[in-house]
Amino acid sequence: MKGNLNIKMKQIINITDITEYLYCPRKVYLKLVKGIKYPPNERMILGMLRHKVFDVFNKNESILVSSIKTKISEQDIKKLYNELLNNIIKETILFNKNLLFKFNINESVFSKSVNETAFPEIELRIPAIIKTINSGFLGKELWRNLKPKYLTEFKIESQNLGLRGRVDRIKFEDSILPIERKTREKVFESDKIQLAGYALLLEQEFGRKVEKGIIEIMGKQEEVDLNSELKNKVLEIADKIRNLIEDNAFTPNNFSKCKNCEFAEECEE
Repeated sequence: MKGNLNIKMKQIINITDITEYLYCPRKVYLKLVKGIKYPPNERMILGMLRHKVFDVFNKNESILVSSIKTKISEQDIKKLYNELLNNIIKETILFNKNLLFKFNINESVFSKSVNETAFPEIELRIPAIIKTINSGFLGKELWRNLKPKYLTEFKIESQNLGLRGRVDRIKFEDSILPIERKTREKVFESDKIQLAGYALLLEQEFGRKVEKGIIEIMGKQEEVDLNSELKNKVLEIADKIRNLIEDNAFTPNNFSKCKNCEFAEECEE
């Protein structure tokens, strides 16, 4: 017997829906139950296409590093990364010309958006590569022995957990460290829960405990202890969202947060 084929799979919940639920359950209800979507805009399309670039970048970085067969300078390494990135950007533009045209996005604006994210990510990688080369490793051995390694805007999903997310940056060294970047001045509890959600996904993906995370905010880094309490909170809220969807439940407004909400009109109906 091959097992029970009627086992109900968990509905996949985005980690960002969990953080939105903490802000306003009603907003998640409108989006996931009533099917009201954010109207697509330039910022959203730029973000989506940037994600596509880094999906390809992450898959090809090991090939790039393994192609280094001789000692080379920091500038030469940067050149290799920039060539890889620019080729991916060109291909992304080529396959998404209609989308760029529809939202009146200039190709140079898109390239600038990607490079603003990529520049610090490339800079992070250079010292480790130079150090590993100087330790005598080249080619495939260079990649194999490289520490730390990074992934940028890494998409990850677990059917078992019923969760998916996209981590801003992951640092692999003696431990796995998820890093979330914020552009505001304050760290909220929801940011810590978001990191805990990523930790759960990374533990499933790589089979290693993830106990710490970093929130980057205004040029500073705040370390977060990703304890069982935070991780359980993620699973608890994900189940609340599933119940919300299944029960088609109405949730109350949080009026203090409604003034600038993009769902304000629909919420009044």
